[in-house]
Formats: sequence, structure tokens, C-alpha cells
Amino acid sequence: MLIRGELSSKEIAHLLGDTPISTVTRRAKREGWQSVPRKGRGGGKLWVVSSMPAETRDLLASLLLRKCEEKAQESEQVTKICAPIGSKISAPIGSCASPALPAAAAQPAPRALSDRERVIMTARLALCRELDRLLPLVGKKAAIEHIVTAFRLGELSPLLAQKVRAALGKNRGEGLGVRTLYRWYADYLAGGEAGLVPRFSRPTHAPAWADEFLSHYQKPQHPTVVLAHADLSRAMRERGETPPSIHACRRLLAKMSQPEREAGRATQNALLKLRPYQRRDTKELWPTDAYTADGTTFDAEVLHPDHGQPFKPEVTLVLDIATRRCVGISVALSESALTVLDALRMACCYGGIPAMFYTDNGPGYVNAQLRDDRTGMLVRLGITPTNAIPGQPQGKGLMERAVKTICVRAAQGLPSYTGALMDADAAHRNFKLSRAALKKGKRAVLPDWETFKRHILARVEEYNATPHRGLPRYRDAQGRLRHYSPEEYWQSFISRGFSPMRVEPGMEAELFMPGVRRVTRNGWLQFYSGRYYAPELAEFHGEAVEVRYDIWDAGRVWCWTADGRPICEATLEGNTRPYFEQSRVEAAREKRARAQVKRLDAKLQRVAPGATIVLPESKDTGPGMADSTAPALAPAAAVKNIDITDVTPTPEPVPVRPLFSSTHERYRWLMHHPDARTDADSAWLRDYRRGEEYADLKDLYAAEGIA
Repeated sequence: MLIRGELSSKEIAHLLGDTPISTVTRRAKREGWQSVPRKGRGGGKLWVVSSMPAETRDLLASLLLRKCEEKAQESEQVTKICAPIGSKISAPIGSCASPALPAAAAQPAPRALSDRERVIMTARLALCRELDRLLPLVGKKAAIEHIVTAFRLGELSPLLAQKVRAALGKNRGEGLGVRTLYRWYADYLAGGEAGLVPRFSRPTHAPAWADEFLSHYQKPQHPTVVLAHADLSRAMRERGETPPSIHACRRLLAKMSQPEREAGRATQNALLKLRPYQRRDTKELWPTDAYTADGTTFDAEVLHPDHGQPFKPEVTLVLDIATRRCVGISVALSESALTVLDALRMACCYGGIPAMFYTDNGPGYVNAQLRDDRTGMLVRLGITPTNAIPGQPQGKGLMERAVKTICVRAAQGLPSYTGALMDADAAHRNFKLSRAALKKGKRAVLPDWETFKRHILARVEEYNATPHRGLPRYRDAQGRLRHYSPEEYWQSFISRGFSPMRVEPGMEAELFMPGVRRVTRNGWLQFYSGRYYAPELAEFHGEAVEVRYDIWDAGRVWCWTADGRPICEATLEGNTRPYFEQSRVEAAREKRARAQVKRLDAKLQRVAPGATIVLPESKDTGPGMADSTAPALAPAAAVKNIDITDVTPTPEPVPVRPLFSSTHERYRWLMHHPDARTDADSAWLRDYRRGEEYADLKDLYAAEGIA
């Protein structure tokens, strides 16, 4: 709003410092002010501002600039005069546009403004509106000079002085000049509020050395700015060019976005963490619609169930995607397809048969046992396999997070934890203490296999009973709003009528046995290193059948037709008999031995008449039975001029040392062959008797007489 062209005596008296109205009247008569009648109640007259002398108008303008304060400090009368400066300065941009401005002034800003740009533009707009208010009094040139002079002399109101400093974009306002204020007002008349936006000088192009510097900086070795700058400087000096300062390089990197800055320093998979992504909603899924699985190496050492040495087991988890419930788990000595098969078996028996099985492309999930088009477990159960995109684990973030939540926390609950969160020195100290304790035969240092299984199962139960942030909220019995736990959310679907597809009773072993295809020949089939026979297979000569087997029982297999009908149970070497009867073979062996001894005796009599052959006690040595006379007869043929009747059998040669598949086999062999022991064997026996395995097998060794 512009100032009026007429003012009353009371308004002028207030501006002049609350002087008497009579003083204003006398000055008006003395200076010849023109007046017009005041319309409305009370009548009176108003003094025409344009009829006042220039000195009077300058005085009123100066008084307006000095007296203008916050509207909360003004009286009602002064507020009418100073309204454009007191109440409109902090008004929203565009709400106080002058009616004299062109249509372009009402247009919105062409681009989004920063906070600093918005503050500067608002301050300049306040000064332009102050000029609009002073124009009827003194004109544009005098109004601008009044503002500049009042600011330099410190006579400007605190509010306007603050706006001047903000408009300049400086903490100090010595730079305000007449030309600057002229330019702002011209921009305001030409473009409105948008014309007052500051034009900061920003370089539009990167410096010439930017690409070369980034070629040294954006490497997968993650060089520092100092190292990349040193390489850039060396290369530019060799070409005779002046390199930039390291501060210029840092400013260049600061202006780049993080994904752009990290390009080349990280792989595409790592850059996905810095880029937008899509969230995958599971609200439309029901339980058993989709299972997801993943495995990890447990970050804590346990005792191996076979030899009792420390190792890290493999844990495979299966989760229901809709409810985040862990429905299957398998622990094994190492990662394999059988581990995944066991986890899927538990998930199907415990939770239900899923419609989809979502996994990565690892060998434990992409193999013939699971995905063969005829014998695969997924085809047999009617499950649709689905794979994540290779090299992008973010697609399986739900499963990756669950593995950390379950397995990492379970490992941290054991004293043998050795994960990345463990202090390196503490982990090394625990390692040395556990090995020293094992050498001394202490058993309670590391958890054994059964303790580990109970611990991981307890962690799974705790996870299923803990509220999950990825599940909806509900109000519990205490009136608190909290998230569902996976178990509670699963039960909520059951209360809504959901019923999982269960495995039929008695079909667990049949459905979850791994299977392969084999061709039969005369009732036989070759499976791994064994031959299996059943008379029912004779009808399938030359045909391929499905062989299902128990991974723990190699003595038999189950045969099925290609279309899924059971045939029979085939046994290992089921139709095999000895080539000859054992009694007939033993009789032939004895006959051969007697003939050999008879020939040797005849030869001995020719060399030493009257000598006798002393044979060792007969032992059932199998095919080598006749060779038992060799140690006694060999010296007789070579020694002469001695009393043959006094000859005794020489000791048997030391047996050949076999290759041992386990420590207890080595112990048995050394105890049965004491003459074959070396010093190293004796030291090993002493250490073995102090170990845990010997303590577990001591009763068995005692029964064999080798304890």
C-alpha cells in the first residue's frame, strides 16, 4: 500500500515528535500548504503533500525512516502511516505486490531458491517497498539518497538497517550505494519479486584438470585425495603445466554428489547402496505363499562332533516372507545341497509346503537334487523356484537382515564368538586360551555340538516371539500400540481362516528323499559305487527309473517309475553269492599248503637229512594261509653246517604302515603293533591319552584290551 497524497494535522504532528497541532497549522500557513476538505464524520481538512516545500518533505521522509519500528511497538495512528514498512516486510512473498508493477511481477520464481537466496530476496523486496512509500513525498532520486545517507549515518531504523545488511548478503553493510539501490528497484519494476533473486557467480564448467584428477582418484584401491593430487601434480609437471592446489581438488569433490564421487571407487553392487531403490511390499502375501532361504557360516567356534576339534558350522535358515517367521533351520559341518534339503524338509513339515521358493543362485540351491525336472525335490512337492538377480543381495534384503539378526546375535551369545564385531586382541586371546585348554583335556572351553544346536534353536524361538518392525502394528492387551511378532502375525492369519498345506502323515521320508535317474539292466542298477538288485526291476530292463535314497543308509534304495509310481526296494548286492562255497575254497587252500610243505620238506631232507620243520601256530589268515611257513623255511635253505633241529622261527617282519582315516584308527593300529612305533608315535600316544577323544572312548579301548 502506498502512502496517501494527503495527511491530517494530527498525523504530521506525530511524525514531527508529537508537537502541538497548532504548531503544524502555523507552519502550514507560513509555508503555504494547500489543503482539501476531509470527507466523513467530523469534517476538517487534509494537507496536500505535494504542496509542501522540498525541505519539509525531506524532513518528513527522514522522520519516517528513523521512526519506523516493529508494528508491535507502534501506536495505531503511526501504524497507518508506516504499514508498508512495519507489517509488510515479513509478509509472504507476493502478498504485497505494488499495483503499479507489470504483470511479470506477479509471476512465481523461475526456480527453487535456497534459504540464503530467499532471505536476500525478501530483504531487497522490503527496501523496494520502502522506496514505494517514500516516492509521493520526495521522488525516487531523493528517496534513494535518503535511505543511503540514513544508513551510512546510522539514522536508519534497526529493522531497516538489518534488512540492508541482509540484502547485501554481508555481515557489514558499507557496500550499499545509490547505484545498487537504483539497480534493485529497476529489477523489481521489471521482474517483480523474481527479479530480486541474487545472481551468485557459479562456474558452469568443471576445470580442465578435473577429469584427469578423477582418473587418479576414482580407483577401486580407494586412494586418498593427497595421493590422487600427488599423481596429478607429477603428471602435469612432466608436461610443463602448473597443477592445481589440493584445496581446489577438495572443493571439486565437495561439489559432486556422493554417487558421482564414488563411481569407480566402488563396484556397481556397492553403488546400489547410494542410489534410489524400490521397496517390495508383502501386504498382499499370505503365509506359505513364498519362502526364502539363505545360509551363513556361524561366527563362533564349536567342537566338531567327529574329532572334537574347533570349527565353524554352517547354518541354513528358511523364512516365510509374509510373516518373517523362521520355519526351517539346518546346521551342518559345511555348506552343501543336503543342508538346504534338510532345511526345506523342516520348513515344509513345520510350516507348510510353500508355493514359491526364493533363493540366490548358489550351488546349494541350484542343483539336480532340488531342481531336476523329474527327480528334483521342488518338482516333487510342486514348489516354484525363484532366483534373485545375481550380484545384487539387496533383492534378498529381508533374508539377509534375518540371518544377521538370528545368527550374529546367537554367535555373540557364546564365549567363542570370533566375528567382525569382536575386538581383535580379545579374539586372539580367546583363541589361545581355547587351544591351550584343549591340549590339557578340558572339555568345557568351547560348546559341543549338542549345546550349539540347543543354543541356535533357542535363538530362533526368541526371534519368532520378538516384535518385528517390518510387520504391521496392533494394540495389545495392555493397550500399547506395537508391532506383531512373526509368530503372532502367523497366528493372526490362522484366525482369519488360513490353513497351511501340510505334508501327509507317513510321507515325510518318501517325499524328502533325494532322487536320481538310473537305467536298469537285468534287475540291477548302478548307484554311486554300489550295485542294487530287486527282482521287480527285471520288468524295467533298459528303462530309466527314479532312485530315491536315504543319505544315512547306503544298504538300500527305493525305486520309482518316471511317472511317480513306486516299484520296489532294492538292496545292496541283493543277488550276489560267493563264486565258490567257502568250505570248498578253504579245503583247496589247505591242500595247496600241504603240497607246498611236502615239497619244501623233500628239499630240506636233501640238504640236511633228519631235519624237521617247525610251523607257527595256525591262524586264519585267509588267502595268505600257505605263506605262513615262509618265515621258518627261508633260513633253512640258506644256512649250512648248523644243527637244523635247533632252528626256531624268525620274528615276523614289521607290517606295512597303513594310511589312517581318523585318530582312533591310528591309536588302535599302534596299540596292536607296538614294534612298529617310532618316537613320534610314542609322543603322539601320550598326547592322545590326555585328549577328549580318548576320554570318550576309554571304555571301548578297555574292552579291547588296549586302554
